[in-house]
Amino acid sequence: MMLLPLALAGCGKSGKESGTDSTQPQAETGTKSGGLEWRDDYDINESDDVVAMHNSVSNWEKLDSFTSGKEGMQRIVHYTIEGDPIFYDLKYSKSGFQLRYDTSEDKFGSPLVKVYDCKGFEKRESEVDLRYTLTGCKGESNEIDVLTLDYDVAEQDLFEFTLLYGITEKNEIHTAEKKLVKDLQNGEVAELSDFKLTREERGLIYKDMVLANYLEEKKLSAACDVKPHASYNLTVRINGGERHYEWSECNSGEDNEAMTKMVQKVIAIVEGKDEYKALPEVKGGYD
Repeated sequence: MMLLPLALAGCGKSGKESGTDSTQPQAETGTKSGGLEWRDDYDINESDDVVAMHNSVSNWEKLDSFTSGKEGMQRIVHYTIEGDPIFYDLKYSKSGFQLRYDTSEDKFGSPLVKVYDCKGFEKRESEVDLRYTLTGCKGESNEIDVLTLDYDVAEQDLFEFTLLYGITEKNEIHTAEKKLVKDLQNGEVAELSDFKLTREERGLIYKDMVLANYLEEKKLSAACDVKPHASYNLTVRINGGERHYEWSECNSGEDNEAMTKMVQKVIAIVEGKDEYKALPEVKGGYD
């Protein structure tokens, strides 16, 4: 399998090292190949393009829409360590799919434009990553990974989170302190002081956070005129960094919905554990 060399392209490697078999067809920007014109720009559309910047990947779901649509084109933008974009343009062709790999905007590498002809395009999901792979490709490699989302929690030096949630945010999951708090909704709480997630559970939660692109800046709002309403307060500590988010269930923005969907999966994992089920039942309610 071939992974096109983003890191090499950003470190001044030659075109021969960064490209593929020299017998592969080349296509300059704006030329036709496979019946549909390649994009003739280096613009990056934050809403429509898949953008991979270091550990953050936005709009990766666009690749699912692309494969189910059976037509059209999808741009993937990978940023080098130095911050320059590498363009992966995908489109359908008579034989399957074509990929145009373009390093023209990489200031630290050699300009290179290559087109690859491939028969298939697959989504491969494992316990540690999600890959989108072109298959049946001509040239030196039969397969080319165009996007990989890594979520192997075992590779992280530190992964801890604190989640406060509910109508009064009295429910709490605090992995570093091994604390779990349940709001009984009558002014009382039930607490576990030796709460632990299994390795598999931590892996699933980290995966959900990565797929929700939790490292990206989010447009969230905690404002809400509805009473009562649920709200969320999430702090994630990953290696040497930290991210903090606050929002309510009232807002229907894309980021609000994605983050709410993610934490609901986390809550479902925690509340499905025997330790949580053994806590007292809710005794009251909120008006």
